Amino acid sequence: MAAARVAGVAEADPSGARERLAAGQAALLAALVDGGPDPAGFDQGALDATRRALLDKRRGDVARRWPALAAEPGFAGSFRAWAAGRPTEGSYADGLAFGLAHGADLSTDARRELLRARAQRRRFAVLVDRGDGRTLVALRAPVLGTVIPR
Repeated sequence: MAAARVAGVAEADPSGARERLAAGQAALLAALVDGGPDPAGFDQGALDATRRALLDKRRGDVARRWPALAAEPGFAGSFRAWAAGRPTEGSYADGLAFGLAHGADLSTDARRELLRARAQRRRFAVLVDRGDGRTLVALRAPVLGTVIPR
């Protein structure tokens, strides 16, 4: 008599199909978002198109979170080049890391946006940004909030 199936209980997988599937999915994900090698058996054009689409989605998320940064000339191309091969940390962390990496080339508005975001994460802060020949200072205190004098 055959053993009765129990609902919700997985059957044994003697051939290791689940492990192979999980490894294949992990390799595909790494190739698409972490800069890993392309897995065998996938169309190169489809992988490249998917990579571009994921980078564009990521860029759009960063642009919504960081509007002054996204308004910088050449942001789309610079961000795509910077983000390719880097795993995402979320739109806040991606925008902050991109902005800090390109700080010398940013406008005052974008630098102000980055400085305000950095100050918001602290209870008390005095932060200074000396990019593009103009010094910006951010002050943060509980009652004061965040102030960046013009």
